[in-house]
Amino acid sequence: MNERDTDVRFSRYLEKLLLLTGKKPTEVHEIAPAKPEGGRVRAVVYADTPEPGYVTGFSYGLSLVHHPNWMSNSRELVITVRSDDIGWASVPAETAAALRGMYAYAHGQAIGYVKPYVESSEMSSIVVADPAVRWSSGPVDLGPAEIDRTGQDLVDLVGLYPVYASERDFVYAKGFDALWRLEWDRFDPLRLPVA
Repeated sequence: MNERDTDVRFSRYLEKLLLLTGKKPTEVHEIAPAKPEGGRVRAVVYADTPEPGYVTGFSYGLSLVHHPNWMSNSRELVITVRSDDIGWASVPAETAAALRGMYAYAHGQAIGYVKPYVESSEMSSIVVADPAVRWSSGPVDLGPAEIDRTGQDLVDLVGLYPVYASERDFVYAKGFDALWRLEWDRFDPLRLPVA
């Protein structure tokens, strides 16, 4: 069991997300992690967020396990897409549950999945970048208010964008910037491939 995986820490996270989104989640559910000793992984799902017709999902549980490439702050993942398929909101937590501790989730990284994320789309990969919506101006602080700055638990929100396997392979061959410069709707999980 991970000693950082506490209900108090998760409650603080939900409080911070309430401040950032302006609403309570539509649902919260657990995703079974590949390595349970790292603690629980949860999907925090928001329908019609940041506006009607969009769905947003945050992971919780990635920040419980340290990655050697994280210089200071830990990370949680967020996705925002224009869709009525709430399944997209679980993608960050599913990714964290499967690959926690294996990937740094660094800007520009492309990561493949074994099957499409949701039935309505053929997208089976993600790229990592800044969040599509600027949820905060800095890290989310999950440390208790009564402790000093050195004891606080700071978490960066990292954005995920669903892409096709061919686009993931394009990133592997040409680099993230080459894909990012192409014209494509980053909010549309039903768009046609651009690479």
